[in-house]
Amino acid sequence: MSVKSSNLITGFLACLLLLSFASVLYAWDVTFKDGVIDDPELGLQWAPAPDRTMDHYQAEEYARNLTLAGGGWRLPTLFELKSLYNQIKKVQKGYSPDIKKFNVSDKLVWTSELAGNQRDRAKALNFFNGWEQSPFSDNADNPTMCVLAVRPLR
Repeated sequence: MSVKSSNLITGFLACLLLLSFASVLYAWDVTFKDGVIDDPELGLQWAPAPDRTMDHYQAEEYARNLTLAGGGWRLPTLFELKSLYNQIKKVQKGYSPDIKKFNVSDKLVWTSELAGNQRDRAKALNFFNGWEQSPFSDNADNPTMCVLAVRPLR
């Protein structure tokens, strides 16, 4: 075998090793158990979005009264939703089946935060494009408004 061939094979193997290492770096280790999504990366548990739209007030009540896996749920902060969105986008090219379990693709998800001093608006994150929005809190007519409940990882 020539030196040129040997270098080519060595380079190819190095690239394969680098690609496999990179895939480990970007692996997202979410697990779905008992109806709850464990996200050790963020240190949170997520309850998948229900198959219905709701306004911000209904979303707050839904999260507060959710008894799934022992309760203790709340609406996420904008930071938590953006972190989740970024994690989903990182792995979406491979599209893990676990991502579908969040049930938020192409939807607006309510946060726990109001829009500045506008008490009639709440912040939401658009899971189609990652944009922050501030719809009216009583907006349930939009068929894309949904809720993800969150709590610390147990």
